[in-house]
Amino acid sequence: MKRLFRWILIVLMLVTLWLLACMVSHRYRDISHSPCSHNDSLTIVTFNTQRMGNFVKAKDNAVVHYLQSVGADILCLQETEVYKDNTYLTLEELKQALSQYPYTYFDFKVYNSRRQYGNMVFSKYPLINKHTIHYASRGNITSCCDVVVRNDTLRLMVNHLESHHLTMQEQRNTLIDKIEAASKIRWRQAWRVKKAMLRSKYPLLVVGDFNAIPVGPTYQCLRLGMRDCFLETSRGELGFTYMRRWLGVRIDYVLCSYDLFPYRCVVEHVEASDHYPIVASIEWVPDSGNR
Repeated sequence: MKRLFRWILIVLMLVTLWLLACMVSHRYRDISHSPCSHNDSLTIVTFNTQRMGNFVKAKDNAVVHYLQSVGADILCLQETEVYKDNTYLTLEELKQALSQYPYTYFDFKVYNSRRQYGNMVFSKYPLINKHTIHYASRGNITSCCDVVVRNDTLRLMVNHLESHHLTMQEQRNTLIDKIEAASKIRWRQAWRVKKAMLRSKYPLLVVGDFNAIPVGPTYQCLRLGMRDCFLETSRGELGFTYMRRWLGVRIDYVLCSYDLFPYRCVVEHVEASDHYPIVASIEWVPDSGNR
């Protein structure tokens, strides 16, 4: 009986957090109008690709097909996986499929004789000052680089932070322990990202899979002093980026500093991964001192 009661409390807690996340998703909504005419803008995609569409060859790969068609200036990809074995998707095949992006940054967490796994950035603009924030966890990483856009420079930080590593067969008595352990690890990772953000001398774009809902400390830490592009442009949408059966959560984000202005940000319901991609368009705020 005690076990059943504990399990009911866990379910109620998760449902409550989900409902709070839905409400917080629109608490800070900014209904102001864009200060510019969109003539000088940048479009970014962030997408957890679920091992690059499970490393299917490019011609049959739903993730690759989506990326080819989206028409963004910068692609920020997490959980990318490519192989040296020609049976599967190779790095050269992926680069060829996305050849409209001449500038790239591959930041692998796993790199061995058979496969590479980590973050990738594909850009139509030059990428400089590439560097990495490394974590001890097995599959997580933050990729940092500066993007030279005409006469401006942006600091881009692409994140894949700690997951709960939960499964549908999870034992009840380990569920809370795993959630608590992952939350502590993710908070430490978020704080390292935040310290790097505070050192930036350029306008910031902080994107990726935070693996954290909006009411959690990870999101609140990273969002402090930043615009949440979805919140500032959405009109009543919940913005779920990850769906598991009937339950949806918002754990992927595009954040920008206040010298940038988001005028469009949508979650695209593309059935190519276990996450949905986010497409955001931003522009520079006039007279921000960064022109």
